Amino acid sequence: MESIQGLLDFGWWLRLVAVATYAAAFVGYAARLAVQKLKLDRAATALAALAVTAHTAYLVTRWVAAGRIEILARQATGDVLSSTDRFWYMVSHPPYTNLFDALNFVAWAMMVCYLIIERKWGLRIVGVLAVALALVAMGEASLVTDKQIEPLVPALQSYWILIHVGMLFVSYSLFTLGAICALLYLVRTGTATALLGGVQAAAAALLLALVGGTRLLFGATFEMAPGWEHQIASRLHPGKLLAVTTAVHVVPPGSDKAVKFLAPVAGVGPLLLAAVLLLAAGAVVYFRARKGPEEGVRGRGYKIVAAGFAMLTLALALLVYRILSSHEVVLPQGVRLAPGEHGPFRLGLASNYALGLIALVWGTTLGFLLTTPLRDRISAALPDPRKLEDITYRVIIAGWPLLTIGIVMGGMWANEAWGRFWGWDPKETWALITWVVYAGYLHTRITLGWAGKRPAAIAVFAFAVVVFTFMGVNLGLTGEGLHTYGSG
Repeated sequence: MESIQGLLDFGWWLRLVAVATYAAAFVGYAARLAVQKLKLDRAATALAALAVTAHTAYLVTRWVAAGRIEILARQATGDVLSSTDRFWYMVSHPPYTNLFDALNFVAWAMMVCYLIIERKWGLRIVGVLAVALALVAMGEASLVTDKQIEPLVPALQSYWILIHVGMLFVSYSLFTLGAICALLYLVRTGTATALLGGVQAAAAALLLALVGGTRLLFGATFEMAPGWEHQIASRLHPGKLLAVTTAVHVVPPGSDKAVKFLAPVAGVGPLLLAAVLLLAAGAVVYFRARKGPEEGVRGRGYKIVAAGFAMLTLALALLVYRILSSHEVVLPQGVRLAPGEHGPFRLGLASNYALGLIALVWGTTLGFLLTTPLRDRISAALPDPRKLEDITYRVIIAGWPLLTIGIVMGGMWANEAWGRFWGWDPKETWALITWVVYAGYLHTRITLGWAGKRPAAIAVFAFAVVVFTFMGVNLGLTGEGLHTYGSG
């Protein structure tokens, strides 16, 4: 066990090196917008490649540690493992089985795909947004409480996890880069800042409203989605306690059905509600001004969105502070724990799909606010629009088959595990919706011959569907499903 901990500690240092180097690469790519020098180009690319190398090594340490934990878990039950069994358990737990690892893996896959794109087409301007999104994803991962590796639940102990999940995450990474290229195409072709700002503000307000729910909108109360620090006996060290974040289930008064417990976080609701209202107002103002002259940072829409961003920043900071400083949670009178649950409980970050969406909205809004003053400089640094359009198409057409194979393989896994190929589980349904939206994009390009802003807009919209499929579904917004394990 000590060797596993040493490996994980070394991995944390590698992750820190990767994050720091990504940050340096971001500075290099951003500086290139101000100073057109070949040395800056090469330095930024070298830093990005170095960061990916450290990131790869970090993921390898997580994978090896997870394999050793799987082996120890079997040995603790008295199983005698052959060399073949040991090899299988060493590779059967990939580094993307919970939210923390998934965010780190998607950031890595996106940067690997980006470096391939840069190598092929030399589109370094994409590096600014790609590295920024990688940093946002790894920053979100840092906020997740459940960072430790636990043995896989029986439903995940299959070779399909190596194929199905991995292909989906790589396809999501490619779709992210496709959306970046499509967005840059819209900027290059003169799409009004007011229109882009209106869409961004409206999407941000919608996601925040979905995260907060009806209690946020009608009662200015924010309920943290279910996540608690749950003290249980470790399966690796019998008798020794480890902090493990789980969803806590309780039985309400007068009911025999267990439900997830939601706890209000004081003071966050009004700030989030103010952010939702300001962002929605900013969207309205922007849409009304979309046919007028460019106003940039002097426009009312920009100022309103900036005010909404300030409220969101305060809300996010207060939310993290409340969680980290929380005391033991006392359940309301009449509410009892479901069978198998035992405390003590503290407010945790495990519904960190909620926190992740808030952080994503924060990051994208910040990106819009920072790039708006640089609109002309960014547009001048972009290549010919036809090149951006072609790269968008090529990246998406590379990701779509991976998504297709991933969905089919998931169906085969479901048939093997649950006895049915398709069950209209929320995650399955939204994966299919994602597939249909991207199939629609390819249909408009290949069959209908569409070109220009319409397919680019579809590519950006499709990425929003990917975000909801990856994170929004796990908030329970579309009902409970079988894909909730590993939710972080």
